[in-house]
Formats: sequence, C-alpha cells, structure tokens
Amino acid sequence: MLPVACRSLSRIRDAVAGGVLAVVVLSAVTARGAASAPAPEPAPGPLPVAASAPRASAPPASSSTRVDDWSEDLAVVRDVFLPRDRSYQAPARRAALGRLEQLRGRLGELDDVEIAAELARIAALSANAHTRVYLLRNRGHWRRYPLRLWRFDDGWRVVAAQGAAETLLGGRVTHVAGRPVEEVFAALRPLFAGNESWARYMGSYTLTSADALHAAALVDLGGSAEFRVEAQGGVTSLIVAPSAFERREGAEESWWYLSPARANGPAWRYAIAAAPLPDWLAGAAADYRFARCAGDVIYVQFNRAVDTPGGETIAAWGARLLAEIERRPPRRLLFDLRFNTGGDLTRARPLVEALAASALGSVPGGLVVLSGESTFSAGITPLAVLRGTSRAIVVGRRPGDGTDFWAEGGNLVLPHSRLVVHYADGLHSYSGRARAAGLEQRVDLGLEVADLEPDLPVRSTWRDYASGRDADVDAVLGAPLRCESAAAAGR
Repeated sequence: MLPVACRSLSRIRDAVAGGVLAVVVLSAVTARGAASAPAPEPAPGPLPVAASAPRASAPPASSSTRVDDWSEDLAVVRDVFLPRDRSYQAPARRAALGRLEQLRGRLGELDDVEIAAELARIAALSANAHTRVYLLRNRGHWRRYPLRLWRFDDGWRVVAAQGAAETLLGGRVTHVAGRPVEEVFAALRPLFAGNESWARYMGSYTLTSADALHAAALVDLGGSAEFRVEAQGGVTSLIVAPSAFERREGAEESWWYLSPARANGPAWRYAIAAAPLPDWLAGAAADYRFARCAGDVIYVQFNRAVDTPGGETIAAWGARLLAEIERRPPRRLLFDLRFNTGGDLTRARPLVEALAASALGSVPGGLVVLSGESTFSAGITPLAVLRGTSRAIVVGRRPGDGTDFWAEGGNLVLPHSRLVVHYADGLHSYSGRARAAGLEQRVDLGLEVADLEPDLPVRSTWRDYASGRDADVDAVLGAPLRCESAAAAGR
C-alpha cells in the first residue's frame, strides 16, 4: 500500500472539492477511445545540430514538497484510477499496485519525466490500449523532435520535418540516439499497451519524443538525439534538439503527417512527392466523405466518428450516401477506415448496418473494408459490423485492437503534475465469446466475429507511398482509383 499522511489525504479531498482534481466522464459510446543482417553502413559525416528552444519548464529539483506532491498524485492513481478501471486482470492489478509502491519509494531519485513514464508503464500493465496516460497522442505533455516518422513494412521513414531536420526527409531511419531503431522501439514499447499494430502506431510518437527517449535512459534530460537515416544519397546523420515545448490539450494523430492536405502548419515539409495526391491522402483533411469513381465504384473515406464542427453531420452524410447508392447502385463500395482512430460508435451505426443489409453486402466483395494500424476504437466498430453481418472482405493490415476491448470510462487530471490518466470501464465484445457472469458489454451489437485479420493482407511499403500508389486499392481493383473531385463528391 502507499502510506499517505493525513495531511496529504486532506489535500486530495480539498482538491476534489475545489475542482483541482478534474474527473471528466466521457460519453458512454466513445470506444475512442503487441531478417537477414543488413549490409555494412558507410561512415556517416559530421553531426550538425538542429537548434531548438529548450523545454518550457525543466523538472524541479528533488525536495520534500515535490515528493509530497507526487505522492498525492500516486495516491489518486491508486485510490481512484485503479478501482475505476476494469480492464486489469487480477495479477496485473497486483503488479500495478506493487509498481506504484516501488515508484513512491523512488520519487526523490527520479525526475518528473521518469515518474510520468513509470505511470504510463503501470497503466500499460492492463494490456488494454484505452487504459493509458496521455503523454503524446491525445494530449501533448512530452517534448517532440521536429520530425515525424511512419512505420512501413520495409522500415521507419521520415515523412515530415521542420528546419534543419528537413535534410532527413524520406530517409529510412536506422539509428536513434546511437542505437538501432528497432532496439529503441523495443525499449519504448512498454509505455503503451495494445497489439503490435497499435504499438507501431504509438512508436511513431515515442521515437520522436525527447522525453520518451530520456525515460528509457537513451538521452539526457536536455533531449538532443542523433537520428541516422539511409537514402539514395547515402547516410545522413543529424543531432536534433527537441522543439520548443508547448503543452497541447487536444489530439494529434501521426497519420496527419502522411499528407500535405492536412493543415499541420506552414513550417512542415513532406517527403511525398506525388502530384496529384492519391485519393486516400487527398481526403485526409475530411472527417468523412464519399466519391463516385471509375469502374462503377464508390469510395467512402471515414476518418473520424464524430460530427464535423459546423459541417454536415454523420447522419446527414450517411443518408446522402445511401440515397446515392439507391439512385445508382455501384458494382463495389470501398469503405476506408485506415485513418479512423475512433470517436462515437453510434454516429455511423445506422449507415454501417444499412450497408451490411444492402445488396452490396450480400455479394462477396461487394463491400470492401480497408483497414490499417491506426484503425482503432470506434473505428473498429464498422469493421466488426461489416465483417460479422455481411459478405464484406477486409483488405490491408490488422487494425489497432482486437475484437474485444475495454473503452468508455473517463479522464482524471492528477492534482499536481496535471498529467491526465484515462480509465476504461466499458466492455466492447464483438467476438461473441462467453463472458463472466454479470459482465455486460456497453453496446451490444450481437456480433460473433472470430477475428479482424485481413482477408487480403497487403504490404505497406515506402516505395508505394512515395510514388503515390495506394497498394490496398490496387490489390482490390487492379488499378488506381479515379474519382470525382472532393467538392462534387459532397464532402
């Protein structure tokens, strides 16, 4: 147990009463929210430094006040977060409590980044990707480098960069902080739970975070790290300093940086040279859209299961899509979920169930679902429904979670560090497997889906991406999509 002085418990109660400890309960329908030896490398050239501003506030020196503050934050994790989260199995819960006790005893030895990292690892003991500490994706609590990576099946690549880091654009990352990139990825893997697809997605954050690397004892607290890449011109090595730190309260998705069509800011430069962009990247800025394409195909891109602020609702958009299908039935409909990391699963439920029940759903391959590593949470729900209730085929890669997971729940803002931890208390079970007595799923869709593995697996390669080829679509159609303009498609 974590002994906390009566004074500390009183401060926690006061914080709750005064609103310092924020408990944010989410909607009950969020669901939003595991080779052969390379050839010898040429010797790299000199290591220039990409200049950048330091962290806005360095971790404070060890003191009794600081230790007391962190002790109170840990008490909230123990007394509020762990009891509310239902995803931990009993052995994992015991391990989490033990790790919390060990962490409390080391508070005076660790800096704030190291403490936050250990809390993230404790959350990840749940083996549930929705149980987490918000450090990089949903909120920005840790520093990032001015470059963005994506894991293709043939390696990590720099897909976007700023400033001096632009010299790394398009390069295949071989080393980070002097270590082979896959070794660094493995060292960072325990920071987040989830299957291997989701781990790859989260790796695009951790490998570009100075604080994640520091937490793994790979760089000092200053955060500068060497990134070494291979490209056609040989080997480039650059020491990169973290970007100026600005705490971010909203989400940032790594897939945004695959497409210049996203409004990521004018300072970003992108590795992709294809012009025009392929449809899946050209439509990356839209939450949802559809287009009629050559070959009597309708292409549907569903990137986010939330209503676009100030725009057409998912319900209205879905009704318009169904009317278009009825007006002129297509030969095939491609339902693209590759960028859908979640939202509200009920928003698109009428549309997805109508598609499954349509004539397209009764023909093998009439419905094609495109899936990838960032298909997650409420983005998985349409995949599971179409897989389980129609003759749709799944193309691409395994999604970022399985058929059964815990979601819903809410956020706790720890009173002193202001870290946000998310607990999961709503079961989503799409497998139909028997559950323990009294354990009910949050939204019962009546599904019995054995797995979410693609029927037609497709490799994701750098060469395809850089040339503008959509390998998933080509595997289905045997040719690129040729669609109407986004405006004509009714975004």
